[in-house]
Amino acid sequence: MNFDDSAMNYFESSDHKIGDDLDFCKRYFKGIKFNKLLDVATAAGHFSKVFKANLKIVTDISINMLKVAKEKNALKNVVLCNAEEMPFNNNVFDIVTCRIALHHFHYPSNFFKETYRVLKKNGFFVLIDNIVDIDEYYLNKIELIRDKTHIKSLTVQEILSLADKKFRLLSFKNIFKKHNFYEWATRLNPTQDNLNDIEQAFFDLPEYLKQELRVEIDGKKIISYTDKKGVFIFQKI
Repeated sequence: MNFDDSAMNYFESSDHKIGDDLDFCKRYFKGIKFNKLLDVATAAGHFSKVFKANLKIVTDISINMLKVAKEKNALKNVVLCNAEEMPFNNNVFDIVTCRIALHHFHYPSNFFKETYRVLKKNGFFVLIDNIVDIDEYYLNKIELIRDKTHIKSLTVQEILSLADKKFRLLSFKNIFKKHNFYEWATRLNPTQDNLNDIEQAFFDLPEYLKQELRVEIDGKKIISYTDKKGVFIFQKI
C-alpha cells in the first residue's frame, strides 16, 4: 500500500480530477498567466492544470506519480523531492500550489518556510487540504487506518498559525466534498481486511458525527461520506 503502486488510481480519481475547489481557483485566477509556477506534492498533476504559466514545475516524493503526471497530464518539468526541503533557489516562483497533501507532511512548518523561501515578493501560495474541527480525532484515526502515510489533518486555525508572519490571507473558502466510499477507500490498493477495517471505523462513529459527515449507509455497506476542504489563498509578505 504505497503511492508508487497506486499512481494511476490518483490520475483516475474523481476526488482529484474534479471538484469545487478546482473551480474556485480557476475563477479566482481567471485571466492571470504566471511566469513560473511550482506545484508541490503534485500526485498525478491535476492541480497544476488549473493555472496558466510560462513554466510549470511539479514535485512529488513518488517517482511513479511523477511519471504519471508527465505521461498523462503532459507535465514536462518534474522533480523528485521532499516538500519540506526543496532544491530550488530563493525568490524564484510567482506562485506555489499544493492540494490535498499537507496532511502527509511530517513537519508542515518546514514546508511553509520552504514555500516562503522559494516565492518571489508578493507571490501567491495556494493551499488546499482536508480541514477538521469537531471530527478531528475520528477523521485522523480513519485516515490513518486507510493510509499509513497520513500524519494529521489540521484545523483552520492551525493552518493560519503556520502562515503567521510569512503570508497574508487573501481568501478562504470552505468546501464540502462528497466521497464515493469504495473509490476513496480502495485508492491505495488495500487488502480486504484493511478495507473492512476502514468501513467498520465509519460504522463505529458516534451518531452525531455520522450526521456531521453525512455518512450514507445501505444495509451493511458505506456508500459515501462528506468531509471539508479548506482553500487558502495566501500572498507572501
